Amino acid sequence: MTESSKALKSLKQAANYAKLAMHDLGPRSYKKGQGALMKVVAKFGEGGSIDKKQLERQLGWRSGEVRQVAEKAQANGYVAINDDGFEFTVSLTDKGSEVLQKRFAIENHAADAILEALTPEEVEQLVTLTDKISATCKDELGIDYARIEKKQRRCRVRRGDDGDGEHDERGDGRRGRDCGCKRHGHHHGAPQYVFVFGDDGHGCGCKRHRR
Repeated sequence: MTESSKALKSLKQAANYAKLAMHDLGPRSYKKGQGALMKVVAKFGEGGSIDKKQLERQLGWRSGEVRQVAEKAQANGYVAINDDGFEFTVSLTDKGSEVLQKRFAIENHAADAILEALTPEEVEQLVTLTDKISATCKDELGIDYARIEKKQRRCRVRRGDDGDGEHDERGDGRRGRDCGCKRHGHHHGAPQYVFVFGDDGHGCGCKRHRR
């Protein structure tokens, strides 16, 4: 095993440990549904609001999915919708902002615990080094990170006695094969959006580790 292979193995192991620790110590994940919508509004909204087209683009959802989740979030008091017939925009309410801030605080606390053994200078060096690796993969090797950020579920086809395909709505892959159909491909199941940290993704965002 080369030194590069050893380094990448260590990096992967550390990343896996960190992921497990964030799962155990951090808040409930906001990867889909109302939580994902709220986080995208907070991160990408301009002037406190964001239009439906940008939500569709950032979340990878269909128009009807965006409207359905936004209306549910509005019913819970997390967002406010402005729909004048020409433009559909979503903005966070005070309640929604408070929920997100509490979540970010728990995330930051978990991140502090994971990086407790590192000094602020070492954390900064870690960010610099990992950014260099990411840049190499992106710019030199042409790796598309969206393959990880946005995951899509696929349904499965179960074969009956008559040989006709029957869609397995669970999409869990425990039996059958990919159906490959348009209806049960890209939009099957709940939309997902992976979003970990509350800042630019380059650190925990706490005072100790802020650059």
